[in-house]
Amino acid sequence: MKVVNREERAAHDSAVLLGGVKGLAIGAVASLGIYALARFRYPAISRLGASAKTAIYVTPPAFMASLTAELGSNNFDHSMYSSEASQKKLLEEHKKWAALSTKEKTIFTLNENKYKIITGLWALSLWGSWAWVSRDKLLTKAQKFYDARMYAQFITIILLLGSIGLSIQEEKSGLAKKKLKPDDEYLSEMMQSSK
Repeated sequence: MKVVNREERAAHDSAVLLGGVKGLAIGAVASLGIYALARFRYPAISRLGASAKTAIYVTPPAFMASLTAELGSNNFDHSMYSSEASQKKLLEEHKKWAALSTKEKTIFTLNENKYKIITGLWALSLWGSWAWVSRDKLLTKAQKFYDARMYAQFITIILLLGSIGLSIQEEKSGLAKKKLKPDDEYLSEMMQSSK
């Protein structure tokens, strides 16, 4: 039996927490989607009691949070204990991550996921602008489509400019130089030591 040290425990806890937060977000979106779409198809949902409505809201986030936290733990165990080199690499990444300030962590995370964020916000802006424009009864459908597209393009340009600003902020803070993943020298050193 292996005795787990404090660093390994902290790295495992952060992997489980990250998995749980991702699942909670996915479950919350699913819960809101289920409730928003199902009440139009099944109007009886709006007449349900408070406990049933609470179950509709709470069950998907709780299930997804527990599922993805467990998957995060399993993935961590697999990557941590598959080889000694991967264990050292994972612990080094965790040490570097823990050494960053909250601002640096936020900038790094946003910069690493900027394309996912931009795509998601772009889709949300399309839907939101269509919902906003479609309330106007005087416009034709073609005019509504044109206006919604223009609003969504404006929001997309703002998002792209924000991602450029985020990249500039990352360069200024020096996060581009602080690689969280080990460089090729480290990997080649690990390969040489394993031979």
